Amino acid sequence: MKYLKLIRFQNLVAMALIQYLLRYSVLIPTYGKANVLGDIQFALLVLSMLLIAAGGYVINDYFDIQVDTENQKGEVIVGRSIKRRVALMLHILFTSSGVLLGFYIAYKVEFLVLGAIMAITAYTLWQYSLRYKRRFFIGNFIIAKLSSIFVISVAAFEVLPKYQHESSTHTLLLLCIYAIFAFICSMMHEVIKDLRGAEGDAKFKIRTLPTVWGIDKTKEFVKWLSVLTAFMVITVAIYEFKTQIPALVYALIFLITPLFLLNIWIYRAQKSLDYERISKLNKFIIFAGIISLYFFV
Repeated sequence: MKYLKLIRFQNLVAMALIQYLLRYSVLIPTYGKANVLGDIQFALLVLSMLLIAAGGYVINDYFDIQVDTENQKGEVIVGRSIKRRVALMLHILFTSSGVLLGFYIAYKVEFLVLGAIMAITAYTLWQYSLRYKRRFFIGNFIIAKLSSIFVISVAAFEVLPKYQHESSTHTLLLLCIYAIFAFICSMMHEVIKDLRGAEGDAKFKIRTLPTVWGIDKTKEFVKWLSVLTAFMVITVAIYEFKTQIPALVYALIFLITPLFLLNIWIYRAQKSLDYERISKLNKFIIFAGIISLYFFV
C-alpha cells in the first residue's frame, strides 16, 4: 500500500483512463482502427508514460523530505516507511524503463523525435524536483505544461507519423482544448498545494506564489483560473453539444457547478484542511473532464 501511495497510483489510473478514452472516442473514430497503433503497442506506450510519471513522483518525494515533513506531518513516506536509497532505486528503475519503452515505440512508428520527448520529459521531472519547484512560478508552469503535453503526446505517436498533413482539424482542435483544460487544472492543483503548504515553504524560504504574492493574491489567481475553465467548458458544451441534453446536463452538474463551488471554497479557505478539500474537488473536476470524452464517442 505504501508503494502505491508513493507512486500516486490513483493519478496513474486517471492518466491511463484519459489515454484510452482519447483513443476510442477521438482517434479511432477519426482515423480508423487500422491506422493507429496496435493494442499491445498502445498499451506499452501508455505504460511508458506511467512509468516516467511514477518515477517523477518518487524523486519529488525523495528531494522534499524536510518540507513534506513540515507541511504534511504524518503523510511523509520516503525516509520513514520507505528508505531513501530504495526510493532512489525505484526512481531509476521506473524512469529508465519508461524512456526505453518510449524509444521502442518511437522506433516502431518511425518517429524517433517522440522518443526524445519522453527522455526530455523524464529529465525535466528530475530537474523540477531538484531545483525548479523552488523557483517562483517556474515549477508550477513546468508541471502544468507537462500535463498538457501528456494529453496530446499519445495522439502524436499514433497520428503524426502517417497523417502529418491530413489530420482532422476538428480532432486537433479537440485535443488542444483538452490539453488546455489539463494545463489550467494542473496549474490550479499546484497552486492549491502551495497554499496548503505555505507555512512550511516560508520556513524553508521556498519561493512559491503564496510566499511571494501572499495568500489573498494567490487565492485571486486560482479564482480566475476556475472562472476561465468554467467559461471554456460552457463554450465547448454549447458549440459541441447544443442538441445533446445529456452532455449539457453532465457539463453543468459535474464541471461547471464544481468549478464555481471551488471558486467559493478558495475564497473562504483558511486552514490546511480547507485546501485539502479544495484539492480533492479539483481532482474531481479533472476526473469529470476526462470522463466527458465519452460524449465524443
